[in-house]
Amino acid sequence: MKTNLLTAASLDALLVDENVYIDGRWVQPDPDLPLRIKTKPLGDEYADAQARMQRKAATGLGGDTEKLPVAVKRSINAKCLINHALMDIENAVVGGQALDFEAFCALIQEKRGQKLLGLAFTAATMATEAEAEEVKEAEGN
Repeated sequence: MKTNLLTAASLDALLVDENVYIDGRWVQPDPDLPLRIKTKPLGDEYADAQARMQRKAATGLGGDTEKLPVAVKRSINAKCLINHALMDIENAVVGGQALDFEAFCALIQEKRGQKLLGLAFTAATMATEAEAEEVKEAEGN
């Protein structure tokens, strides 16, 4: 059977751009701040690591992750975000000092960096939503 190349080529529009999961995307989580964060979407790796770490942390609580203190969950979530989504930062200046990626990651794991952690999650969520929109558009083609 002979394949129509035009029809076969049209299937490209149905494919998800997997490079976003490798290369990430730059996001400005707050339009009023110059901070830009390069992040991957929150995917299966993030969710699996989060669940695994929460279960391990809850072993002393009968395995009930709902009993984990908020601070423990925040710490786990920050580690998973760093390990499975965040890739780089730009324009992160704190106290007149430009932070590199490693310093930013260390800061968002501290109590004083909670608002920055919120921005990092916002960036990852924005990347996740952009990916979902691209998938939706691909399905509509």
